[in-house]
Amino acid sequence: MSTAHICGPSIAGPEPDQYFVAMSTAANKRASALFALVACLAAGSAVAQVGPIQPVLVLKDGSAETPHKRPELPESYSIPIDVFVGADGAVTNAVVTESSRNLVADQLAAQVMREKKFLPALNAAGQPVPGMTRVTVAMFKRGNKDVVKVVVKPPAAINAENERVRKMMCADFLWEVERLKKQADVSDASYEVMPYTSARLYMQQKRVPDEIQEKFWDAWPKAMKTVVAACEKDELKFFYAEVLVPALDGVIPATESMAASVE
Repeated sequence: MSTAHICGPSIAGPEPDQYFVAMSTAANKRASALFALVACLAAGSAVAQVGPIQPVLVLKDGSAETPHKRPELPESYSIPIDVFVGADGAVTNAVVTESSRNLVADQLAAQVMREKKFLPALNAAGQPVPGMTRVTVAMFKRGNKDVVKVVVKPPAAINAENERVRKMMCADFLWEVERLKKQADVSDASYEVMPYTSARLYMQQKRVPDEIQEKFWDAWPKAMKTVVAACEKDELKFFYAEVLVPALDGVIPATESMAASVE
């Protein structure tokens, strides 16, 4: 897993677009905040992680569910699709990976994704690059209205994403949350890929029993706000071990979750 040094990436090239501007601001902020920490750590002993980050779906009005004009379908469908996104955020291709056995439904689902907008994937240095993300396109009725809902899946290399989460500083976490909210119009970022992966990693490591996992996920959106507030107070902290774990320990007490020590 490639990483960016704790002082942040160096952005070079032609006049920066909005992604380069955002990344440069985050890098400068992180570099300034962490300078003192770097000075007292052994060389190479700490890293801050920005990417890689898979493409991020830009929502409309903050919701993944939208009205959908389509022909009448005999039933509801949930269709998996691989979406290929260019470095400019435009969809270059959308491929159905498992047919619903209804050609019209498959074509509609792929067309939905071809019309979507994304924030581009970012490499370890925070630079926009072509990328791919897996989604599920659900088409169903809500009352008398046809709707479509797009659910973005975590990256296939989930272990690599877990390691990225472990290495993130609070400055990195806050930058990603801000990017989700301001650039992707996400009103609740708690179930987006990075925050969801973080909570899922905690749940697995703490061995949260099946019978209270629903309670855990119900509490997660509010708990994430606590995590954000704690990170804002000290961006030098490691996001996962020093902020998220203590915050969620307060949500799911050790006696209830039969928690194991975080490795």
